[in-house]
Amino acid sequence: MTENYIDAATTTWQQCRDFLQRYPFAILPLGATEQHGPHLPQNTDSLIAEAMALQVGKQSLGMILPTIPIGYSWVWRDYPGSLTLSFDTFRSMIKDIVLSLDRNGCQALLILTTHGANPQPIKYSIRELVDHSSIRILRVFYPNLSQIMADADSPTWRPTNFHAEEFETSLMLHLHPHLVDMTRAVCEYPPHSLDYEMSALPMGALSQSGVFGDATVATAEKGERWFNACVTNIVKVWRVFLDLPSDKSNQPS
Repeated sequence: MTENYIDAATTTWQQCRDFLQRYPFAILPLGATEQHGPHLPQNTDSLIAEAMALQVGKQSLGMILPTIPIGYSWVWRDYPGSLTLSFDTFRSMIKDIVLSLDRNGCQALLILTTHGANPQPIKYSIRELVDHSSIRILRVFYPNLSQIMADADSPTWRPTNFHAEEFETSLMLHLHPHLVDMTRAVCEYPPHSLDYEMSALPMGALSQSGVFGDATVATAEKGERWFNACVTNIVKVWRVFLDLPSDKSNQPS
């Protein structure tokens, strides 16, 4: 059976050509390089995105593209080591990648991001691309996460806003435990701020540690369960988007 995924970074151009002729679909993981509290590495989002993209490719279809390690991280710009692209630069990068794929014969792209600020520039990028590319684009950021985390031992800081807490720390304990220092994990729930919601005050100004939630209750067991559930949800929406059978036993051959 022909592999249903391929790593674009470690294969030849001929292999990529042959794969896209058979399955003209690609998966683009987007991460970030930014502070993740005192216990997690700055490439946390990139490592999670890369791992999820690989598993999604294995369970569906797609040429897996290199993980983009820098995102839109303006809110952490005052933390040493945190890097950010401007909103416009990030959008231009997405558009350039899509236009490159268009020339390669790609027909559908899954943009998979695990960094909470990336979805906004992605949304506007793909809207603008409608007039310049025929590639169909699906963007995902942890679909149905509230259901996945129903068994969490701590509340999220805000319903859709969390950082370096139980969820992300658990995923990292599952994927890269050697990079997690749980002796430095903290619980911090910065106060909600109208200035943050309604002005230019960055999220990073609200926290002492950089953690938004409770990292101390994270476990590798929860991380494995949540990681697999996230992959399952992404695979489901991607296969629907591609109009593929949902049953894994019906994988193309």
